[in-house]
Amino acid sequence: MKKLSLAPVKILVMVIFFVGVFMAGISDQYAREIKKKEVPDKKIQKKIPGFRAMSTKALEAVAYNKTIKPREVLKGDHVACGVSLRNRGGGVINLRGAPEGAQAVKAYLYWDILANRAPRSARVSINGVSVQGKLIGQGPDPYWGRTHNFVYLAEVPLYLLYEGINGDYKVAGVAGSQGFGMNPWEYWSGAILAEGVSLVIVYLNQTNKNKVTYIYDQPVSSQMFCGAFGVNLVGFNAHQQRAKFTMLGADGQVGGGLNAFYFCSSETSFFQGYQIAGPAEPNPQPYHDADSDWNGHDGEPLNQLWDTRTHIVRIKKNSTSAKVLYKSKGDCLVIVAFILTM
Repeated sequence: MKKLSLAPVKILVMVIFFVGVFMAGISDQYAREIKKKEVPDKKIQKKIPGFRAMSTKALEAVAYNKTIKPREVLKGDHVACGVSLRNRGGGVINLRGAPEGAQAVKAYLYWDILANRAPRSARVSINGVSVQGKLIGQGPDPYWGRTHNFVYLAEVPLYLLYEGINGDYKVAGVAGSQGFGMNPWEYWSGAILAEGVSLVIVYLNQTNKNKVTYIYDQPVSSQMFCGAFGVNLVGFNAHQQRAKFTMLGADGQVGGGLNAFYFCSSETSFFQGYQIAGPAEPNPQPYHDADSDWNGHDGEPLNQLWDTRTHIVRIKKNSTSAKVLYKSKGDCLVIVAFILTM
């Protein structure tokens, strides 16, 4: 019987080995390129309004990191919705989600503007009726060439709400909201730049009589950050393991207008140590939205710059505090308010 030669087998094994090494090298090179592209050239970053190029160490330093109590505690659940106002003459808030039989307890409008000084008037209109606002926060400008951002709050008379709460609410008169809807990254002139406005309504019905809503705004309203931001919410006692959590925020963007960049659109959000939004970090939790909380959802695809984000979150039973943490890669963002129901 003729003996089989092992030479072809050895050659095949060597070919497979060298191909594997070559492909692994390409894979490593590709991974390095992807990592480089995640944070592009600093020259590109400096050209994007609303973004600040920062070192890794500066991005990881947690800003604010204080404990705040609720400004108001109300019986009932809440719904919230908003609209972007940059370069617009006004906007319509399409509020949805209140259940059948809902009766409003309180209603608030929140808005934010960028300017060198606060305007004299804080009056706006909702469905054609004027309401008086008040300044509740003043912080740094999120890198749009102004000096400050100003957060306002107005209580909305309940008679202005639709029966059943759900409906379309037209808001007008916010300072700096003039324009015809131009791209903010092409047009950002004017003394005042409006960011957006949100309507928050606390309500009661037959199924939520035992729920309590906590409203956090002052003193955290207007706090600006471009890296990590932390705040500890207190003043409650969690009697269950799930809660409804809403964040109102200004200046979120996906990049420079429709030009999206990973570093601008990949913020992550955490509640009591659990990730609730953004690209998944290790060990993602069940209640996790893979999208960022800070991509200007209330003005998609343009003009962005405003977010009203509500999540069902895990909360430790009988806990009395909740650490909220956001991580940005340089996108400059503004906290407007938090609303927590459980």
